[in-house]
Amino acid sequence: MVQQLKLLQHIYSESAIWDEELRATRQTVPEDVSTEQLQALEAAGHEPNRFERPQHEETIRELRALAERWTLQDAAQSFVASLWSSPMIWRSLLTGKLIAASLPDHEYKPYPSSHKCQICGLDVNDGVDVSLQWYWRMTNGAPLDGNIHGHVLALREMAASPEMPAPTEYDRWTLRAVLTVLRNLPPKTRYSKAAEALKKAQLLASKKIYVYRDLLETLALAGILDTPEQPGMITAFTSYAERDKRPNTRVEVQAPLAWWDSSVGINEGNLSRIFGDLDCSDVLIVDKDKPEPNPPASETVIGAFESRRSVATKAKVPKKSPDAGTGEVQPGDVYAVKVLSGVWVTVYCHEVKDKRAIVEYLDGVFKDMPGKEELILTVRPRPDERWQCSAIGMDSTSWVRRVARDMPSPAADQPAPTGIPFHPAKDLRHMASWCFPDL
Repeated sequence: MVQQLKLLQHIYSESAIWDEELRATRQTVPEDVSTEQLQALEAAGHEPNRFERPQHEETIRELRALAERWTLQDAAQSFVASLWSSPMIWRSLLTGKLIAASLPDHEYKPYPSSHKCQICGLDVNDGVDVSLQWYWRMTNGAPLDGNIHGHVLALREMAASPEMPAPTEYDRWTLRAVLTVLRNLPPKTRYSKAAEALKKAQLLASKKIYVYRDLLETLALAGILDTPEQPGMITAFTSYAERDKRPNTRVEVQAPLAWWDSSVGINEGNLSRIFGDLDCSDVLIVDKDKPEPNPPASETVIGAFESRRSVATKAKVPKKSPDAGTGEVQPGDVYAVKVLSGVWVTVYCHEVKDKRAIVEYLDGVFKDMPGKEELILTVRPRPDERWQCSAIGMDSTSWVRRVARDMPSPAADQPAPTGIPFHPAKDLRHMASWCFPDL
């Protein structure tokens, strides 16, 4: 499982292409990923670029049918196990169960400018990469914002599991420790600081702050960190449009967490309704009283995944071109830009101002990083006009490599553009499709 996650991390770190037919972002598989590795992912049902197009009624019907497999007590036990010893995907069972139980029958009511339903939040018809969703459930936590289709995918995975996880003694201690930290926060503490407090206490096997924030969002959506005006799902269903409202534009999370702070506190009534079979009282979290993690963090799925040990050989950065010269970017330089695995283009530097290089794409698409003798000194415009940008970081960006110096100005059939936008050099790989539509 950890090998699959690390391999997917390697694959999804590469460039992606928008596929208009799929209405989704299609992932490019790096050249160093072997056929055997892809076959292993496929055998496990986790190969990249496996898309679904969720439909409204069918998705809601499947969510309800899947959720019926478990009781609320099952969901609560799985949630506790997911805090440490078991994969984080089991955290989704609690929110999936509560959403399925509270979601009312309704007609599809999209926003005027999107396919997202204002009632349930389902994004209809757009392609969803199933394997990427599994990767997020295993490494981040439960689907955010009450994502209906995300919960369906998670519940499918859990339904296929041969057995449910049972919480260990350390899992149960972790739940109490999380609640202890939240109960003892300073007044008016918001979600970002609450996540930092949990991370500082090192209560999860993950070291990533977004995993702690996801945990808070899951507790809020369930109804443990909610408010009277913004209830969690165990109290009442709240439409996606209502949950998507925020106190101000700086708030990143949805309701209920968007409106919660430590002065509101834990909804002890809802806590008891969900975890009534467990001891939820406070514990001492100081090191001398903290029990030994079982299993050790490095032996949990998320702990092993976040370790530095790799299962996929990263593509090697090409050696420096013999014609690259030394020093910082200067007019007349030509840089090669890796757009995709096995796809390189080039840019010409016209001018340098305040360490920003005015660059423009040149003709030519290359399988490998090109040499000086392969360069085509003709500009490559967009379909309607020439395009240049002022780029910073030309000499410090991965996969942007100088291949020649002191080259003459490229030939052009159109006048130079008058408007020149600013971009970091890393954007050159993504913006290449503007001038090379076939990429």
